[in-house]
Amino acid sequence: MQGELTTWTPPQGTNLLFGDAVFQWVPDHPAVLARLLKTLPQGGVLAVQMPDNTSEPALALMRDVAERGPYAGHPGLEHATRGALQTLGEYYNLLRPLASHLDVWHIVYNHVMPGPQAIVEWFKGSALRPFLDALDAEAREVFLTDYTARIAKEYPARYDGKVLLRFPRLFIIAVR
Repeated sequence: MQGELTTWTPPQGTNLLFGDAVFQWVPDHPAVLARLLKTLPQGGVLAVQMPDNTSEPALALMRDVAERGPYAGHPGLEHATRGALQTLGEYYNLLRPLASHLDVWHIVYNHVMPGPQAIVEWFKGSALRPFLDALDAEAREVFLTDYTARIAKEYPARYDGKVLLRFPRLFIIAVR
């Protein structure tokens, strides 16, 4: 089922809503989460995972590349960055009054990647998209070359040539 999450309401009788790496892109997602939880019947579950990585070097470097050189002031890059998530305590305070049970936690994964280029490829499908979509083909290539070079410096090769991508994630399980 496809829909606009800011206004979508699940069909009557829905007892599980699962969001994997989607709500961080939704404007005012905390209000959307609360609204969706309220639509569930007693015992219904809202299960959410969101990357909590806006402070990580990979995302900071995207912003840094966009703010310097030929991209400085580019109007298409003004809104390419997604905002940071709320704290665990803020999600708890928002959702606990609506839930019979609530778990909110953080996990930091360290993804073993073949090399710096793999990190760039990883983010091409998510956080890099708004940056790259705003640029023409030539500017996109220059941006990626600069970004890849910075990633290579920030994520050094380990003894086997692989790199570790630190990736914090936030989890929420709310039972109505």
